[in-house]
Amino acid sequence: MSEDRSQDAIQVEWREGQDRFPHLRWRLDDAAFTAFRRFGEERSFSDGELVFDAGAPSFSIFLVIDGEVAIERDGEAVGRVPPNHSFGELGLLRDAPRSGSARAVGDVRLLELTRQGLLEMLEEAPLWAARLYRVLAESLAEYLHRSQPE
Repeated sequence: MSEDRSQDAIQVEWREGQDRFPHLRWRLDDAAFTAFRRFGEERSFSDGELVFDAGAPSFSIFLVIDGEVAIERDGEAVGRVPPNHSFGELGLLRDAPRSGSARAVGDVRLLELTRQGLLEMLEEAPLWAARLYRVLAESLAEYLHRSQPE
């Protein structure tokens, strides 16, 4: 797999929409998606099935391929994550329990990238890992900016 791709191979835009759960929309070109698939794992969930529960260990990020995922906090729905959007970004960066639950809405296919997968990416495809870290840093900076009082 060639790593001499442009920085535009992985682009993210911040989405807030009507729900109170901001999430990232990923625009991965074919090479970037192939790289993520190589180091991640595709997982399928049925309607209502829990992806993870609040308080569970956090060690991965999820990219929605098909379907939608509901995000819940304290038993209340706070948003839905549609295809090509991600959730659980902090799971790659820190050891802290999940702050909310994620549940499949209909049949869902996700791509999960764990910390271990990211370490393998760092070793075998460092340019892709650097791009991912850049995207995560930008998304966290945007999140912090948006959470500041006006």
